[in-house]
Amino acid sequence: MSLDKTRFLKTLEKARQKTGDHLSGKASALERVLEISRQIATLDLDAALALIVKHVLELTGARRGMVMLLDERHKLRFQYAVGLAREEVESRDFEISRSVTERAMAEKRVVVVEDAPTSTFKNQTSVIRLGLQAMMVIPLKAREDRVIGVMYVDTDLPEHHMSGEDTSVFSAFGGQAAVAIENARLHGKLREDCLFLKEPAASNRFHMFVYQSRAMQRVHQAIEQVLDNQITVLIHGESGTGKELAANAIHYRGARKNRKFVVQNAGALPETLLESELFGHRRGAFSGAVADKPGLFELADGGTVFLDEIGEASPALQVRLLRLLETRKFRRVGDTVERETNVRFVAATNRDLEQEAAAGRFREDLYYRLSVYPIRLPSLRERRDDIPLLVSHFVEHFNRELGKSIHLVPKSTMKMLTEREWKGNIRELKNFVYRMMVLSRGDELTCPVDDWRAVYDAAAEEPGLPDDGSLKTLQEVERDYIRFVLKRVKGNQSHAAKCLGLKRTTFLARLKKLAIDA
Repeated sequence: MSLDKTRFLKTLEKARQKTGDHLSGKASALERVLEISRQIATLDLDAALALIVKHVLELTGARRGMVMLLDERHKLRFQYAVGLAREEVESRDFEISRSVTERAMAEKRVVVVEDAPTSTFKNQTSVIRLGLQAMMVIPLKAREDRVIGVMYVDTDLPEHHMSGEDTSVFSAFGGQAAVAIENARLHGKLREDCLFLKEPAASNRFHMFVYQSRAMQRVHQAIEQVLDNQITVLIHGESGTGKELAANAIHYRGARKNRKFVVQNAGALPETLLESELFGHRRGAFSGAVADKPGLFELADGGTVFLDEIGEASPALQVRLLRLLETRKFRRVGDTVERETNVRFVAATNRDLEQEAAAGRFREDLYYRLSVYPIRLPSLRERRDDIPLLVSHFVEHFNRELGKSIHLVPKSTMKMLTEREWKGNIRELKNFVYRMMVLSRGDELTCPVDDWRAVYDAAAEEPGLPDDGSLKTLQEVERDYIRFVLKRVKGNQSHAAKCLGLKRTTFLARLKKLAIDA
């Protein structure tokens, strides 16, 4: 083999080895970029920027580095740096670096100045004064090849890793950094615009109450005081404030929790039926009494009887209740046998019984018997601090019921919910949240009030009162609204009934009356 051929083969082998080493090094660098991309994937923008600058300095061997991002006016703004100050970036000494940055932005590619003292920039003030040896600008290219900013690095040391041969590695890192920055920015914007709903903490719960307000803390303390004694409790509060929940807490957290807890609404039944339900009756006491029947006061012996809306009780029933509270004895309707019961009596009302008694509409002596230990439940207007917790609780509950995964609520929507009057209190809030969830799409709780209002606005577009009969009747507006709700819930009659605040049977009756084909 000739000497020239031998030299050629040796040169070729060295070139192959050099190429293999280079490819192996590039593969290793890309693996490192992949690992770095995992580390910088944080939703905290400041933390993401700090990690990005840290890793780009390690990859390039540079001494200084920074990230600049485009603002809404498409101007680069200083965001985070190591070894560089904002004032330095804005000074004339940084002019050469700015020109390299602008070039990288315009061409959307990595620009490297490997040896500044021998480059076309060698006579520039910044290169001479700062002793720059190399610099590099990496564009941050996000989805759809959009440039959202740049990474800039430079060094005054001759030893570094900035090479035009490795631009593919640096470009890959720039793409990963751009994704991390965009995700963090979107998350930050989402935090500004929305609240992340979560299940209220256990410390904000008492039995089935969800709260953080001082008003409800006082209710909690009042209930705790009566758990281990038999004192008669009168719960007062507006409709929908949770009076039955308070009665539940008194029973199930107290000494009688293993005995029966029975509930009866004093205004739900006619007087004779209500007396029979509470005290029981003897066979033949009235038409339909075909057998002896024990009343709730017998069935709940040793437990608790909760009589809701006590203000609705008839004068005759009030007399019987007064005797029961005084003697613990009663008779079944139509019976002569005295029976004794050991029940705890808890009553509730949304009326001012003191005023009712003063006006002669309620027995004064029964009022004093009932109000031995009064507990007042605040209205939702008095505990607005609890509304975000309640909304979160209801969303979590209805997510399971409706098979949804809503976990965001716009701050504007929460503001509306917090400022609303809520005359129906928690019951109204719960039904309102249910309607919102039925009509919301995606993972965000949206307020559909504007959509509903459009149904009525369409019927009221006329500026005056026309005399040609073009205005819709109330029945026609109701029919349009029900059809609108049915369409939004995809024909689900149970959901539509809940949205309208109706029982399903009542809703079906309205459909039939209005001739609506569901």
